[in-house]
Amino acid sequence: MNANLLPTATPDCPWSALSLAEIEADISTLAEPAYRARQLRRALDVNGLMSWDDATDLPASLRLRLADRRPLRSLSLAESHTSRLDGSVKLLLEDASHGLIESVLMFSGKHGAGRATVCVSSQIGCPAACTFCASGLGFTRNLTSAEITDQVAHLASVAKQRGRRIDNIVFMGMGEPFLNYDRVMEAIRRLRDSSGFGFGARHITVSTVGITPGILKFAGDAGEVNLAISLHAPNDELRSRLVPYNRRFPIADILAAARSYCDRTGRRVSFEYVLLEGTNDTVTLAGDLARLLKKLNPLVHVNLIPWNPFPEAEFSRATRDRSERFASTVRDGGVNATVRYSKGLDIDAACGQLRRQAELEALAS
Repeated sequence: MNANLLPTATPDCPWSALSLAEIEADISTLAEPAYRARQLRRALDVNGLMSWDDATDLPASLRLRLADRRPLRSLSLAESHTSRLDGSVKLLLEDASHGLIESVLMFSGKHGAGRATVCVSSQIGCPAACTFCASGLGFTRNLTSAEITDQVAHLASVAKQRGRRIDNIVFMGMGEPFLNYDRVMEAIRRLRDSSGFGFGARHITVSTVGITPGILKFAGDAGEVNLAISLHAPNDELRSRLVPYNRRFPIADILAAARSYCDRTGRRVSFEYVLLEGTNDTVTLAGDLARLLKKLNPLVHVNLIPWNPFPEAEFSRATRDRSERFASTVRDGGVNATVRYSKGLDIDAACGQLRRQAELEALAS
């Protein structure tokens, strides 16, 4: 662990940012037994504690002292939206400087049924600036590891209210995780810690736009954490138009890094491909994609995602027929492919959309 990333126990540092050892040290100054620290850690990570009133296994007098000592969490809830279409929940969270962070709770079935997956952000905005993604309309800063795990806690609290627990965590929200590598990996260690959240590595996925040094480093650090790569085109000319970072990290380098991950972990790589009608969704490009990725068989899968529109982008969402035809062509080329239809279309659930809408409303007021 990078020592510079350890939270300092200053009064403004929230409880959720502290390690168990730091919580124990802090609580010991209050002449409380060590097990109180473990109770607090469990309340924070497992129970999604959002209010001291709900920490009922801690004495009321201790709760008052803990509340006076430092903030509970690094992020507060600004807005919550629930989809009438599929039960997805999108939270707009706010940091101490009023920066806005998006997180989404999605279900594989309809109206809250099926597996529960949390999509978290790693940055406020995104410097990758993919031309079809609302996250790239403005980048502010990297998130801390506590701000990442606090997103999970907020959504765990929402899931708990529905009698559910989170099944999977995906780093597919705002930001490029491998441009905030150390803090993302520290958050993953916290999420996997059996004394806290306790998520299994195979239930966590990190998605990158193709930062090849990050992929290569991740191959050694990941263990069984899953890797997804946002590709969106099978050739450099088209991909550079859609994903500016392709000029620095072209497709050949990305595939070589993906091969390194497969070789070192034995895990499959998922390639994300947003379908833009008339831009990257032709049958010819589908065949090219299959030939490109077939080299990674059998450790490769393609997730095809019809684009979620937003006003500033000049693209069109691929139709269901074109999406299914693209998927069929990729499969005919020998590569597994699935069309993943977006969740929460009625609540601006795609990356950066709700934050952008809130910023526009603030400017208009």
